[in-house]
Amino acid sequence: NLDIETGRGVKVNRYLETNIPNIYAIGDCAEQHEAIGSRRTIEAVWYTGRMMGETVAQTICGNKIEYKPGHWFNSAKFFDIEYQTYGWVWAQPKDNEARFYWEHESGKKCIHINYDKSTHEFIGINTFGIRMRHEFFDKMLTEKQSVEYVLEHLADANFDPEFYKLHEKEIVEKFNMENDTNIQLKKKSWKRIFQSN
Repeated sequence: NLDIETGRGVKVNRYLETNIPNIYAIGDCAEQHEAIGSRRTIEAVWYTGRMMGETVAQTICGNKIEYKPGHWFNSAKFFDIEYQTYGWVWAQPKDNEARFYWEHESGKKCIHINYDKSTHEFIGINTFGIRMRHEFFDKMLTEKQSVEYVLEHLADANFDPEFYKLHEKEIVEKFNMENDTNIQLKKKSWKRIFQSN
């Protein structure tokens, strides 16, 4: 009978170790003692469970590494609608945050971008009905790029299959109109897309 420390979940440190040697917890049953950045202490998301499993596997195989999930992301498909989120787009913006919202006339596609009011640093994006590349937004967040830079290179982010209608031009035009900017959308560049970080 082991006395494993619990809270709302099984308490773990940054190595996903419990208070009992050689016992780990991952996935939605693992509760971090302290949140990592702006993340929750328990994350019931498939991607984080996978990353936790990879972390513990490394440790068990003799290469002890800390769990570092990186930038927040998630994706799902609701029937035929794609949903993706990269970075942070809170239900209510924080004091330093500005928002940009674009919705297709059909009402079935939209994006919601969050960025810093003063520095214009890109903070996050939610998309519905438009598939975007995880690697693109991960790179934008890591490099702390501006919202203008992200929009200028938005064609590189689009991951929709061939023959799908593209909406980057409409999105950039709306941002320019609302923010009195003159962002010019760059053509999709496979070189930029597959360039190493």
